[in-house]
Amino acid sequence: MVSNKGMLNTMPLLLILLLSFFQAAPPRLSRQPAASPTPNAPVEKSAYLAFVDRDYIFTLEVVKPGVPLFNFVSMADKDYNLLARNVRITLENRKVPGKFFLVDTGDPKEPMIVPSVRMRTKSSFGVRLEGEFGQEKELLGATVRVGEEDLRLVPLASFDFENLALKVNRLNLGSPDFSDDWRVLKLEKIGSRGPAPRR
Repeated sequence: MVSNKGMLNTMPLLLILLLSFFQAAPPRLSRQPAASPTPNAPVEKSAYLAFVDRDYIFTLEVVKPGVPLFNFVSMADKDYNLLARNVRITLENRKVPGKFFLVDTGDPKEPMIVPSVRMRTKSSFGVRLEGEFGQEKELLGATVRVGEEDLRLVPLASFDFENLALKVNRLNLGSPDFSDDWRVLKLEKIGSRGPAPRR
């Protein structure tokens, strides 16, 4: 029979053994991949904007204050000349049209400055949009006028924007029918389009 005194003497040893066990055992972490807490949840303002439908995909990404990169994918069956001034960015209290597109020439000091770019059928292209955008880091929205329609880009969370970029990079622009790509890549419409106001 062990006396109460003997039990008290062994308690510190038991505590030390238990503590050392828990310190040595690695924590059990979930192997589930990280996910957006609320994917595709509406965002009021963001550095990432997008429009997606079966004719066009437009994205805007603010890479540093006041400097947006503009990308397009054209799946339409005809070419279209897109003017920089027809890309309008929505800031807190105003809409600001683009002035020029800056096209990368391989020399960062000498980009080509153009007032428009040709959106050729089944093609993609990226440019820097130049305009009076101040030092804005996030945007409320943007509109791209194509013909007689306005295509409205909406803000996205960074997770959803990166997910869209991965899908867009896997598009087969040589495909005779993009419906297969839509199904396989699980693309969804983002933003809206409607008649452009008369000028």
